[in-house]
Amino acid sequence: MLDRCRSMVALCLRSLSELDPDAGPELKRKDDVVDDDYDRIYQQLIDTQPTGGSVEPIILMVLVIRALERIADHATNVGKRVSYVVTGVRS
Repeated sequence: MLDRCRSMVALCLRSLSELDPDAGPELKRKDDVVDDDYDRIYQQLIDTQPTGGSVEPIILMVLVIRALERIADHATNVGKRVSYVVTGVRS
């Protein structure tokens, strides 16, 4: 999930710097995969029994995957906005 988010940020920054309207659909595809990763990992964390009676590590991991999922969403939004600025067509 982290590697996917990193590649999405790199792609959206490249799209922005080069004004590449074609990165939008690729970012959307990658975002869908990150969303699936989030759902899968979240379910695994929910099913995890706390170790040592503490739920803190589980809660922290949920916060981490939520932040990564939001980073992917922001990268997708940047790609969509670049596409709109270049083409004038909303996707």
